Amino acid sequence: MKVILIGSFPVCLSVYNHLSKNKHLDAVCFQESEIQNTKENFWINAIQKEGFDSFLINTNNLNQQFKVWLENKTPDLVLVCGFSLKVPEPLLSIPTHGFLNIHFGKLPENRGPDPLFWSIRRGEKQTAITIHQMDKNWDTGNILTEQPVPIIPGETLGMANSKMSNMLGELTEKAIKLVANLPNFKPQSTEGIAYNYKPNDIETSIQWETQTADEIEQLINACNPKYGGATTYYQGAPIKILEVSPVDNQPLLGKMPGEIIHAHPQEGLFVYCKYGKLLKVNTISSDAGVLSGSKYVHLGVRQGHCFTTTLKAKYHTEI
Repeated sequence: MKVILIGSFPVCLSVYNHLSKNKHLDAVCFQESEIQNTKENFWINAIQKEGFDSFLINTNNLNQQFKVWLENKTPDLVLVCGFSLKVPEPLLSIPTHGFLNIHFGKLPENRGPDPLFWSIRRGEKQTAITIHQMDKNWDTGNILTEQPVPIIPGETLGMANSKMSNMLGELTEKAIKLVANLPNFKPQSTEGIAYNYKPNDIETSIQWETQTADEIEQLINACNPKYGGATTYYQGAPIKILEVSPVDNQPLLGKMPGEIIHAHPQEGLFVYCKYGKLLKVNTISSDAGVLSGSKYVHLGVRQGHCFTTTLKAKYHTEI
């Protein structure tokens, strides 16, 4: 089967390796805006050195030049893994078996551009890698296969993303076999549909007054590393918290959410949360660099000081 891969590296590296090894790969396409903002030029050069054709897709060439290029390639299948532009409907029927999208989330309850963020942010115990047909809408096509994936307590977005990326080789093989043997595509459920947009600055900020310790930890894990950590404010300056640990303590009384109740150069930095629970702040990113909580104490952090919030959170929209 002749396959074209449209993907973001290194997320789709396992897909690329499987297709190349099994002589399915015909060409690789990249999103030009991603190339400009990342180190993916390395991947383009490496792929071209291995003799594969490539195409840089942008909003200006998607409808015309890319369409002609794709028609000339006459692929059996196009696999998509990490692509933020909507493919025009006339292009979807060019490959014999259409376009398949690899989505790191359950469908239809976690549609949108960053499903892993919302899965971890909501404290879900399980997500899925869903491979589905692409149609004229976002993440609405019929499902070819779904692989459940557990979310380990304390797992960050980056950890989950890497784990799921490493699973894509076997899933690519499964998808190709299913497509080649009269696949049974399953329509998405009409219940529980939700489209989750990319989180904004409010949704990646800690709301000390309203969020519990568990919710704050989930938010921080969901923001690491893609959003540089969850935002809070110390002495009026924004900082990012990258990692915290829950503290097994009896609920405390008489403190304010966000209040630093212990700051010690060796013992670390502890902050009070709603309902009296504590979090130990392990890693912070600030103007001073990426520091451990213990090192951050050296910058003048004191017991009784507070991390503060200026904005309220807004959550996903049901449709």
